[in-house]
Amino acid sequence: MKLLTVLICLICFNFSAQIKLESKESIKSQSHEKAVKGRYYSEYVVRPEKLKTFFHSETIPDSFPKYDKYLTFEENKSIAIEWAKKNRTLIKEQYWYKFDNE
Repeated sequence: MKLLTVLICLICFNFSAQIKLESKESIKSQSHEKAVKGRYYSEYVVRPEKLKTFFHSETIPDSFPKYDKYLTFEENKSIAIEWAKKNRTLIKEQYWYKFDNE
């Protein structure tokens, strides 16, 4: 009887530990850089902390293109630059030069 109780406790403990690990991992994957084939990328072509500073509102607009892991960095960058050129009024004037040169 005691052995059965110990086994049940071990199974429950192991199950709860797996749930905690999965929850922690899912939170981490949503909030940190992601790895693809050993290469890390952010949700955007520029790290969100830096990207926020480009905008008057200090927040990233919903329409700003997210990083597409199936495209190259250069392709993602050109998509972001084209978006920025079309939405220049959202960007602080001091950062316009970053998009004019491209």
